[in-house]
Amino acid sequence: MRRIITIIIAAVVVLVLGSAAAVVAYTHSEDYTASTFPEGVTVNGFDCSGLTYEEAVKGVSDAWNHQSMVVVGNLDEPLAEYTDFGCTYAIDDDIAKVKETHKLKAALNHYLHIPFSAQIAMHIKDDDEDFKETVINSAFLSHGNATETQDAYVDMTDPTYPIVPEVYGNKPDEEAYYQGILKGIELGNLVFHFDEKDYIDVPEVKSNDPELLAYQKCCQEYLNQKITYEFGDEKVTLSNDDILEILKSVESGKASKKKAAKYVKKLASKYDTIGEEIEFTSFTGKTFTINNGNYGWQIDQEAETKQLVKDINSHKDVTREPIYAITGNGEYSKLVGDTYIDVDISKQHVVYFENGKNKFETDVVTGCVAAGHSTPTGLFQVLNKQRNIVLKGGSKKNKTYYASPVSYWMAFYGSGYGLHDATWRSSFGGDIYKYAGSHGCVNMPPSKIPKLYNMVSIGTPVIVHY
Repeated sequence: MRRIITIIIAAVVVLVLGSAAAVVAYTHSEDYTASTFPEGVTVNGFDCSGLTYEEAVKGVSDAWNHQSMVVVGNLDEPLAEYTDFGCTYAIDDDIAKVKETHKLKAALNHYLHIPFSAQIAMHIKDDDEDFKETVINSAFLSHGNATETQDAYVDMTDPTYPIVPEVYGNKPDEEAYYQGILKGIELGNLVFHFDEKDYIDVPEVKSNDPELLAYQKCCQEYLNQKITYEFGDEKVTLSNDDILEILKSVESGKASKKKAAKYVKKLASKYDTIGEEIEFTSFTGKTFTINNGNYGWQIDQEAETKQLVKDINSHKDVTREPIYAITGNGEYSKLVGDTYIDVDISKQHVVYFENGKNKFETDVVTGCVAAGHSTPTGLFQVLNKQRNIVLKGGSKKNKTYYASPVSYWMAFYGSGYGLHDATWRSSFGGDIYKYAGSHGCVNMPPSKIPKLYNMVSIGTPVIVHY
């Protein structure tokens, strides 16, 4: 007996050593390193004989997709059957490693032509929308009176903020069911047992939930506040969602400065008018586009943010204009209005309209085109009015310095551009501006400018255009 056992052990050792040697030899063969399968190899039941790895990936995937998935109920009654799964699978690496992970079988196949089969996981990379549509629209999932499960919630559309009770639905969760089908496809479990109760959701939040009741109380306490901005004839009232978004939390009832700043920034982006591109038709009959300037309304975002925080924290109703850094003439409007100074560079002509009526006009000389001193175009405003000043500019070093006394000065852009008298000129209008114009200002006849100076006020729009 002892001798028989010894012989068996020796035979096993020889077999193991022989197999190990065969495996080592095989791993150095061309067959092992080739990107093709030898004859007699099946992967997940699909014959891969002679196929490249890429062909095998397609073949295994197609064969897997053309199987049938049968769905049965609690009594094994058939409910549905699916095929043509249409999935793509992440199996490239596993296919390429079949010979590596089954070295002994592959070696026996190589040397003794013994067929072998391999199983790999069919992890789904992408599912198919049409297949999903078929699954979730399965007839047995739908009931004529099916209802979806819903959590209890506070009705934010009702100023009393009532709690809408939870709903115990009887409609299966289609997405959960579909994910179960996909899992079965991955694992090759082609008989799917469907138990409806496993796919019926139970409400997570109920009407008596302490957190929901506390939330309702906070809503009733803080969200009935009305904060309204006035933009001329337009009124903007913060919605409940706006206030909720600005609060640090409903429970605190306090505004977050950071969140308030975000709201004010959004408000400013919609209602600030300075620099906006507008198409304008002047009372002169000319239509042109303006997209530059300093006239209009611009919210002071920092100051307005502070005020909004203060308003929300007061829990009182507020109706007001926003705090502006810059304001236009009169009441807020995205339009220019009917009182303005029209400076037409191409015609070298200025007209002042008041309430839509021509109250003043004259020829002028604008910035010298040849010298690169063209008067800037855009929608501006009279920034200040001064009498008997000296306009200075240029450079003594390059001999461009000038000091020009003027009796009337109306700045409209920065400190260097304005309308003023030019006693040194004997004529105005025409083409003078092209070769002998100003340094950028609008030169006006000394006999004419006093009338305009006395008619306009600081803030009057100045439209400069071609």
